Amino acid sequence: MTELEKEDIALVAELPYNWELLNNKVIMISGGTGFIGSFIIDVIRYRNKRYSSNIKVISLSRRGGISDTTVENIQVDITCPIEYSGNIDYILHLASNTHPKQYAEDPVGTITTNVLGCNHLLMLAKEKKITRFLLASSVEIYGQGTEIPMDEEYCGYINCNNARSGYNEAKRTCEALCQSYMQQYGVESVIVRLARIFGADKKKDTKAMSQFMEKAVAGEDIILKSKGNQRYSYCYVADAVSGIFKALLDGTAGQAYNISDDDEGITLGGYAEFIASLAGKSVVYQIENNTSVSKATYALLNNNKIKEIGWKSNFSVCNGLKRSYDIYKQLMV
Repeated sequence: MTELEKEDIALVAELPYNWELLNNKVIMISGGTGFIGSFIIDVIRYRNKRYSSNIKVISLSRRGGISDTTVENIQVDITCPIEYSGNIDYILHLASNTHPKQYAEDPVGTITTNVLGCNHLLMLAKEKKITRFLLASSVEIYGQGTEIPMDEEYCGYINCNNARSGYNEAKRTCEALCQSYMQQYGVESVIVRLARIFGADKKKDTKAMSQFMEKAVAGEDIILKSKGNQRYSYCYVADAVSGIFKALLDGTAGQAYNISDDDEGITLGGYAEFIASLAGKSVVYQIENNTSVSKATYALLNNNKIKEIGWKSNFSVCNGLKRSYDIYKQLMV
């Protein structure tokens, strides 16, 4: 782990939140080995080490892993019913196919992982009478937006008659399941709608920003397969994790919260140019018709609602991109 990554973890872990609510609690995390899940676990490790918070994590993933005093790693397929004999206080449902290539190559798996996984975890939440369930939803539930940032009441347009919409519709269904379990069974839940997350993810990633960064770090020109006119909201991973913790601890039950860094008025092409400039390289436009990518031209999030409960971003998108680039370069040393 680089020094910059350690700084990011400490930054989130030292935020003035109601962390005491998690002391001596058990948190189950689906997707605990993923990019966001592993960052959340690192923050919990920091709190345990520095403040003796005694938070236990049950990490669910397809691969499992080695357990230790903080984390119990369990290999599980969340599309099947989940059994766990111990106590659980909180559940964070993060597991999902998150890469556009997967949406196209495995549209059925994209839907089932989200919907069946969410239902099975909510069933477990009901059984264990947990304190709170958090669903990681997505900006994709809004579909096509406009140049006006979308708040949580916005209903966008999604063409459901194609396989690419499986991810969008699955996330919408998960949100409805959360509301239904709360109404019918009293399972308290909160939803975070994440912008496009980026950072120094060490796993292979097919999202645009990750591909741009991979090229720049390798000292190559960036390939952009569209005109680059799209305007999207993004969020540096440290800001995404701080937003997740804020919603978990202080969000209102049954509410959804957009989490994004503030819009800088820069297009996708503009961000590609910025990343290329970090490496002294150029952007090469190779326009093609790719069915795996989102067709939304605008997907801008209004993040005022989560700011009203005390969250704020610590990074601009460009600052986060520069930090990601620096982390990747440190990892290469």
